[in-house]
Formats: sequence, structure tokens, C-alpha cells
Amino acid sequence: MATQEERKKRTRDKLINSARNLFESKGFEATLIDNIIKLANVAKGTFYQHFNTKLEILMAIERESNSEITLKALKSISNGKSALKVLDEYLESLGNWFEKREKIAEAMVIHSLTRDRDKNDESPLSSSRGFIYNVLTSAKKQKLIRDDIDLWELADMIGGFIIVSVLKWIKKPQPNQLDEILKRLLKILLQGIQNKDNL
Repeated sequence: MATQEERKKRTRDKLINSARNLFESKGFEATLIDNIIKLANVAKGTFYQHFNTKLEILMAIERESNSEITLKALKSISNGKSALKVLDEYLESLGNWFEKREKIAEAMVIHSLTRDRDKNDESPLSSSRGFIYNVLTSAKKQKLIRDDIDLWELADMIGGFIIVSVLKWIKKPQPNQLDEILKRLLKILLQGIQNKDNL
């Protein structure tokens, strides 16, 4: 017989999966909490035991989806892979993830702009920003970036071009384009824009 914690987790997972399916098919804005509880076959009060808002469940979907990519990336760095190569692959994965979930991309990106951030939240599993910061920390240890670079500022710059790129892409989505845009912008950022002959 399942424990109360196991049942609670099962119900939460059912809500998340139902919300994910509805967000991806109808879009975030068009999906109502009532749609989620109906698909999950739970009472309205049950939804509010797990989430306060529709946005909270969206962020749970993001964290769940991002954690698998993040753990794999961090493991590859600990196995000796270049942190900057891992960052490049992460942006490719992120671009592909957003392309497959076009109907929720805008809501997720806009939420990332408006949520409160703890400047020192270094947890790579809590946010893309924390993950990018951790990868940049590894890149600095690997002597791939200069020691005088503020890693939080660099993580914010990378996060900024991710946000702008996703929002621009949403207006005219093209398949297999967003990941290439993100990788190209990372390359420009890391290599700089100044002509090497003028240094």
C-alpha cells in the first residue's frame, strides 16, 4: 500500500503531466486551472494543495525538464569535458526544448524576467541562471575564461541573450533555428566582437 507521501507525489506528478500536455497543446494563456484538474481527475482543492497558481505549475515543469539536462551536463564536466563545450551543448538543448514547446516558451521566458532572484543562488538545479553560473565557474577553473570576469554578470548576459532570442523566435518560429541562434550568440560573446588585428 502506498504511503501518504507516495500518493501526494503521484498526484503532483499527475497535475504536472496534465498541465504540460494542456500547455503544449492549447498554450499557457488558453489553459485554465479547471482544465488541468479535469484532465488530472482531481478536485480543485487538491490542485491548490500543490500549487498556488498556474504559473507555479509552469515553473515546476521547467525545473523538472531542466534538471535532467543539467545533471547530465554537470556530470560530463566532472568527467573532464570542457565547460564551454558543455555550455554550448546546453544552449542547443535549451533551443530544441523551446522549439518543441513553442506554446509555453513565451510564458516561461516572461516569468524568468519577473521573478525575484537571489543574487547568490548558486544551485544549478534551481534555475538556468544558477546552472550557467556553475558551468562558468568550472570554465574559470579550467582556465577557459579570464579570472577578472564577474561570473554572475556573465551568467546574466547569457541569460539575457537567451531571453531576447526566444522572444524574437516566437514571433517567427522556424524549425531547427533557435538552437543555432543561441550557439552563435554564445560564440560571439566568448570570442568578442573586436577584430583581432585591432587589439
